[in-house]
Amino acid sequence: MQFRLLSTVLTAASIVAVSAQTQTGTLFNFVPGLGACGFTNTSTQIVASVSAHTFSTFPGATPNPNNNPICTHSLKITHNNVTVTAPIVDFFTATGVDSNVGLSAAGFVKFAPLSDGIVPGVVWQIV
Repeated sequence: MQFRLLSTVLTAASIVAVSAQTQTGTLFNFVPGLGACGFTNTSTQIVASVSAHTFSTFPGATPNPNNNPICTHSLKITHNNVTVTAPIVDFFTATGVDSNVGLSAAGFVKFAPLSDGIVPGVVWQIV
């Protein structure tokens, strides 16, 4: 019993530690659909995606992505005094870009026109 409680406390502490980390990267517009978390979303909803590495190494991640604890968290993105917080619903598979994050069109346009495609230098964290 004590081991299970300690394990739960350590997992919770790991999630808080990961969530508190801020990173700087590039924001891109992504087109949501049926995401890795098992939710179907549209571009009119503000939802987020993270790298496959960030998704799969989140504390408590399981082989079934629908059960990944990251799916109960949001991404807080800030750039030029604009902040958007969006639920994490998916991951992207491009490699070497773990600091990049995606927002659906409804969220992306709060930072730049869709025609820009990307916004470099955003600060983000999992909350």
